[in-house]
Amino acid sequence: MLFDVILLSLIEGITEFLPISSTGHLILVSDWQQMDPEFSSVFTIAIQLGAMLAVCVLYASYFTTRIRHIFSKETQVLAVSILPIIVVGYLMKDMIKSMLFNPITVFVGLIIGGIGLVVADAYYPKKGTHDNKSSVTFTQAIIVGCWQCLALWPGMSRSAMSIMGGMSSGLNRVTATAFSFVIALPVMIIVVGYELINARTVLSASEYGWIGLGIFMSFCIAIISMRWFLKFVVTNGLRVFGWYRIIIGGIGLVFFV
Repeated sequence: MLFDVILLSLIEGITEFLPISSTGHLILVSDWQQMDPEFSSVFTIAIQLGAMLAVCVLYASYFTTRIRHIFSKETQVLAVSILPIIVVGYLMKDMIKSMLFNPITVFVGLIIGGIGLVVADAYYPKKGTHDNKSSVTFTQAIIVGCWQCLALWPGMSRSAMSIMGGMSSGLNRVTATAFSFVIALPVMIIVVGYELINARTVLSASEYGWIGLGIFMSFCIAIISMRWFLKFVVTNGLRVFGWYRIIIGGIGLVFFV
């Protein structure tokens, strides 16, 4: 169990904010590990708390300002950006879990999202290297929010979809990336909270201990991953992540189909 917990926590911390789908990687690895499905489904959701804490630490001043000015335009923009995925996700949650949480759909999602990243990286010119997420407009927030709904398909990647949505709306890569980080927090709070409340009666005391270790590990790794990614995307763009997804998805389909 210790090895499984460490491996999944490392994967969550590394992939949560990279545009390569943390959910997709966790589904594939947990399927390979043959963990108890009931515990695995809760654990892979719960360790996202670590990534949430990492966002809070790195963007503490941003969220503090949003809380102090709860009715400001910037806070309303943040709310608008997460509304589509909350509504669509709630309405389609049962269908998504029953039909899309399997290796084949993950590999397909990786390939489709990978092609999207390669195309977006080539099509949208590199412009600006400053983080201007506080200047995101309502229209841009709606566009990002709608793109983010595509991430309900495991393997597509919430980060990838929201970054591509941001770039398509006119944001530079750095702003689109940083905005995808901050809008992840309220979405993850709602999703993780909902799942943990539903699972509170099925977990043992020892399983809560494993979850606590996983949260701590994913928190530490996520901070490192986020800082690295913001620096990487300035000079290297997103293409490498797209090709990685296409290769992994292609290899996976060869073995699973």
